Amino acid sequence: MMNRLYALTTICSITLFSSIASTGCAASTNSDPSTQQGLDEDLKKHKCDVKTAPQGATPMVSTELIFGLDRKGTPIPEADFAAFVDAEITPRFPDGLSIIDVKGQYRMSTGQIIKEPSKLLLVYHDGSRQNSQKLEDIRTAYKAQFEQESVLRTDEVICVAF
Repeated sequence: MMNRLYALTTICSITLFSSIASTGCAASTNSDPSTQQGLDEDLKKHKCDVKTAPQGATPMVSTELIFGLDRKGTPIPEADFAAFVDAEITPRFPDGLSIIDVKGQYRMSTGQIIKEPSKLLLVYHDGSRQNSQKLEDIRTAYKAQFEQESVLRTDEVICVAF
């Protein structure tokens, strides 16, 4: 059961976050988001910085979901999580996603510090309300299926080049 995530410790996530941070985004003329289809209105106003973003970069939303892998003191088997990915996540985001093993810890309402293995889902998407709802549906399904208090979600506009 995940209350609040206080720390993530993994080399992969540090490398990932460093590479995302180094792309930096600010107003400029590198791309014209107003011509892109399916972007949420706020995202259409965002432009990628010519100096720091790769040529041809476009603004997208980076969403992270963090899933705790402990159910009432019992680890959630890797096969069960993989089945959840296949049934709930991949059908909603078939174009691509990343899943990273992380170590998390949080403080329960009792004050007890809990450390548990977790999975970080990283999805880049167009920022539409439809995709946001898909992510909420994934969170709801995970909490119900694996008896979790919460699934942490973060969203950030970033510049992406493929």
